[in-house]
Amino acid sequence: MSNGNTPPPGSYERSSQNIVFTPDGGGGGTLTAQCRKINGEWVQSTLKYDIANCDGVLKWAPNGC
Repeated sequence: MSNGNTPPPGSYERSSQNIVFTPDGGGGGTLTAQCRKINGEWVQSTLKYDIANCDGVLKWAPNGC
């Protein structure tokens, strides 16, 4: 997708399907997918996504620095 809704890359893609990234307009967003469990069952999962520059250090910061 060229509209900015491309999901961030990661190893989760190998065991997930129906991956959707919904931007929040501020650089982050919500990542939603069906993820396969060890027992083979598929479950819906959602993750608030944001990487922030916190005083010169990149950090996982879905709730801000």
